[in-house]
Amino acid sequence: MDNSAHILRLLPTSNASSSISHFEGNTPFKVQVDFDIPIFEGLIDVDVVDKWLNILEGYFLVHDFSNREKLTFELLKVAPHVKDWCETYYEQKDESEPSFFSATLTWNSFQDAIKEKYSHVRSYEYKYIKWTMLQHGRDQDVPEFTNTFHTLRTMLGIKDTE
Repeated sequence: MDNSAHILRLLPTSNASSSISHFEGNTPFKVQVDFDIPIFEGLIDVDVVDKWLNILEGYFLVHDFSNREKLTFELLKVAPHVKDWCETYYEQKDESEPSFFSATLTWNSFQDAIKEKYSHVRSYEYKYIKWTMLQHGRDQDVPEFTNTFHTLRTMLGIKDTE
């Protein structure tokens, strides 16, 4: 999960009770966010899969999608051959009634399956190796290199003090 989605999860919801209210009345906190959700083309690339799933996760968090809505929506954001794989995966998860709409899988189990299918190595290991082997390129400016370093470190959960 990306940092913004993690931060949003930590924020209190409108249902949270608080002894101090900063708002007049019961006006819930609303977010107006534009998401550019690309079509997942089925590239076998850890970074592409993680980025696509993180964008979807943020979208689902803001719009409070149910499990079924998440699984339905992701079918709209994949290339046809990936959609075929997804539908086959759903049918295998529920052999008694082979239909996507009767399948009992969860969004989390789907994320694990798509990562396994479209990531050539496990995500954490790949990112750790990439981070430890990171080198400043000849034509790369320092802020870009520093940003890459910090982004990978954050993805790995490595703190400044480590």
